[in-house]
Amino acid sequence: MRDWFHVEALDEGVWQLTEPGHVCSWLVRGTRRAALIDTGCGLVPIRPVAEGLTDLPITVVNTHNHFDHVGGNAEFSDIAILAEGAAGLEQAPPPALLAAYAGYAAAMVAAHATWAQLDDAYFHLRRAAHEVRPLPPAARDGSWRIAASRASALLADGDAIDLGDRSLRVIHTPGHSPDSICLELEGERILFGGDTVNTGPVYAQLPGSDPVQLAGSLGRLADGAHAWDRIFCSHFLRTEVGPGFLSEQVAAFAALLGGEAPLVPAVDCVGAHVREARFDGFSILVASDWSPPPVPPT
Repeated sequence: MRDWFHVEALDEGVWQLTEPGHVCSWLVRGTRRAALIDTGCGLVPIRPVAEGLTDLPITVVNTHNHFDHVGGNAEFSDIAILAEGAAGLEQAPPPALLAAYAGYAAAMVAAHATWAQLDDAYFHLRRAAHEVRPLPPAARDGSWRIAASRASALLADGDAIDLGDRSLRVIHTPGHSPDSICLELEGERILFGGDTVNTGPVYAQLPGSDPVQLAGSLGRLADGAHAWDRIFCSHFLRTEVGPGFLSEQVAAFAALLGGEAPLVPAVDCVGAHVREARFDGFSILVASDWSPPPVPPT
């Protein structure tokens, strides 16, 4: 599976390592060390790919502890995560969870083949980073496992991760999960959004998700959006947005929390029945029993 990852240079010393259709990781190289932001699904080793881009020591920085962002953590010894997420790293994801995602992924591969034919005939939108690969054997035969890992450093909001001539600033953005962070490449007008900023369905339906918190996190990011030109997202095929996208998501969450966004039944990537509010170019998933918070009396 040598070609599982699509590697793309985004800027000087910054690469996106995409598992197309699944998740993105990023390598940021400084003069003293490099940061690998998330380690993907763990279906194919990511360390050889990262080491093919730099000979510097690599520190893994997890945006949160969900399985599709920590799949390759066990390949590394230097791992940083927000303190709230450290305990979760030490618990291997349940095989049933991985099997459920593998079923979703197999359906995505089949759907991509149909879409590719339509795109070739009519639309011509696809790029190399959009080419969903056939699944590795482990995802097809049920042997896919993700090993537990252990944090070597605990992060807090506002911390700077020093890479030598550049640094990443930690921004705690709870809502998708309690330990979610975004990472600002300081002074370079780049933000790595983790699962806080995403195209496609925004996941606010998981155990530990909180739509109200996520709305607040997006609001804080939108307030600082003048600092960024490029925001990189972890999932789906549109993985870069501009700062104006934050305002779109803030408005969408306001409609959701205000009870103004229709909710329709949906199924998420591990087969859970949820509800979905659809907007222009993205959607928001909430738990099936979620309801908007009551409006405080005036």
